[in-house]
Amino acid sequence: MLLRALTFVTGIAGAAGPEKLLDVCARSMLAGYENPEDLEPSEWYVDATRYAGLLLAVAALIAPFLPTPSEGDDEEVEDGPVVDVIESSDD
Repeated sequence: MLLRALTFVTGIAGAAGPEKLLDVCARSMLAGYENPEDLEPSEWYVDATRYAGLLLAVAALIAPFLPTPSEGDDEEVEDGPVVDVIESSDD
């Protein structure tokens, strides 16, 4: 539950303010570089971050309603005999 809440908050942050999220990520990932604040992301990258954040938030909202395998559903299903088919290459 806590993981879904954190995922939702991260998704909303990415959708609402992708520029700020990218700035924070750039500062943390590019800490060894001399001038990470001079880097500007392309507009398509900002848009992609916004859409990814929106999808992340939606996924966190619908995750509780998706079916999950339970402990008792481990029944083996009989598919019948396995038959190997070998094609002949004789022409």
